[in-house]
This record gives sequence, structure tokens and C-alpha cells, in this order.
Amino acid sequence: MSITTKKCPYCSVTLMITDTECFSCHKKVGAINEHGIAEKPINWKANILAVISCSAFLYYVVWLFFLKADK
Repeated sequence: MSITTKKCPYCSVTLMITDTECFSCHKKVGAINEHGIAEKPINWKANILAVISCSAFLYYVVWLFFLKADK
């Protein structure tokens, strides 16, 4: 038996197995998992922005408490 449909992880609409975008909520969907639900694709822009933001904040804390106090 071959699976021909998958469910959108955002709105639970039934999609064809070849669909890469949900027709209902217009979000991208990935490959099917073992439960018949499409996987959410990785949002690389958000992950990179989070790493840059956390790094900038940590640098500011180091500068504020350790580097600035020496002068």
C-alpha cells in the first residue's frame, strides 16, 4: 500500500504527497514522517539571526562588565 497524501503540520489540511506548499495556509511543507504528517522545513534565516543576536548580546555583556572596567 502506497501513501499518496500527507497532512499539513500547520493547519491539518490533507495534501498530495508531491505538494511543497499548503494551498490553505500557504506555508512550505517538507517530506512526510512516519505518522503521515509533513515535516516543517528548517528556517535558516531565523536560526542565523538568533545566533548573531545572542553573540552580540554576549559580547556586549563581556564588554560592559570585564573590558570597560579596566579603564
